[in-house]
Amino acid sequence: MKKILAITLTAALAASTLYGCSGGSKGEGGQTGNGGAGETSQAAQGAGSSDEGAKEAASSGEKTVIHYYDWAPMDMTIIDDFNAANADIEVKYHAIPDNGSDKLTQLDILAMGGGEIDVMPGSDGEQMLRMKNGMYAPLDEFIQRDGIDMAGNFGDILNYASYNGVTYGYPLRSTVEGIWYNKDMFDAAGLDYPDGSWTWEEYMETAKKLTSGEGDAKIYGTYTHTFNGQWAPVGNEVSPWYTEDGKCNIMADGFKTSLERRKEMDDLGYQLSFSQIIATKASQASAFLGGKCAMVQAGSWIVQNIKDQENYPHDFSIGVAPMPRFDETVESESNFSVAATILAIPANSEHKEEAWRFIRYMVEEGAARIAGTGNYPSYKPAYDDSLIQNFIEGSGLEVDDVRVLFEDMSAVSQKPTGRAAAEYQQSMQEQTQLYFNGEKSADEVLAEIEKITNEAIANEE
Repeated sequence: MKKILAITLTAALAASTLYGCSGGSKGEGGQTGNGGAGETSQAAQGAGSSDEGAKEAASSGEKTVIHYYDWAPMDMTIIDDFNAANADIEVKYHAIPDNGSDKLTQLDILAMGGGEIDVMPGSDGEQMLRMKNGMYAPLDEFIQRDGIDMAGNFGDILNYASYNGVTYGYPLRSTVEGIWYNKDMFDAAGLDYPDGSWTWEEYMETAKKLTSGEGDAKIYGTYTHTFNGQWAPVGNEVSPWYTEDGKCNIMADGFKTSLERRKEMDDLGYQLSFSQIIATKASQASAFLGGKCAMVQAGSWIVQNIKDQENYPHDFSIGVAPMPRFDETVESESNFSVAATILAIPANSEHKEEAWRFIRYMVEEGAARIAGTGNYPSYKPAYDDSLIQNFIEGSGLEVDDVRVLFEDMSAVSQKPTGRAAAEYQQSMQEQTQLYFNGEKSADEVLAEIEKITNEAIANEE
């Protein structure tokens, strides 16, 4: 971890020299309150003590320029409308390539002094490292001042917005992960469409029945990608990420069983194996929409690919179901895996008040238009059939196909977001690959994850 941070810091210092002359102007929550959908006009115009400063800036004709970087598809009308509604602020949007860890390194360099940045995303658990190391500014003062009901607005994804009891992010978009399935293949096999009642055994039997052919012509029953922890959410249905005394719980039966189940599906040939995915550079979208598998474990982001007939041509009907239940003890209809992308303010931003006003507008006022880009908005008060229609427009999906994604759910997670989450997640990534490659046993890799994480937790105490 220290080595990674040292490399990033070195890159940041180099970038500071490189970009030092760049242009531009300088200038787990659960709090209750009334900050739901009814306060979005306040998000557009500013809140609390910021009003007088906004009026003064507007009367003088001066604008504070804030810089927003992101990699997701953007509806620029959100930014245009914010700029029109706020005479004292101008938001400049900067698109960066969605290229895995490179995009995160670029943001780190900017946030650590390599350029001007006032609003930045943090994604799907990776933000925990940045929270821990002070890269983001705390937001609790703004949240309390504006009386925002964080639990009401965002539900179970709040773990992705805070670290050690401090809120650092306002959730923008989420990944709700379930099993997407090819209805035509189910019909041809005479199988009922899955729903929230199915167990892992039923899921595995379904994958077996949908697997056919050999070699390049083989159709796999399902597909599980190599993302960190993608094997874990079904285990999280029955085993929490931490023990009651706050230690690593990766040795729990739920996680060990889920890890072994993933490899069993590989070994039986019901899905492309972990090593085959890496060797062939396969992806969830290309495998599923290319007709190479009947089911795929994927997030709600796949709707963007379903809409993209040019790059992912397909002519079959698609549905989505919750993750399988670990066993009969797990309640039906509540087993989706959920993660979130937050908007955060870099700690060294000189325009935190203005950045916060824009963040609220982006998340709250922009929810329906975020849905229109194929991203799942995190802001729950905006959910209705019209927003769902925006989300699926051009995909061939029906509102009833995906409505389950927008209903109240008891969510599980692919990754831990509590104490020493950065070390926990990194050790999971490194160790489980050794298991899937056959270099270590499940017991060995889980024990090493536990050791690394508990040492990191002890160092925090």
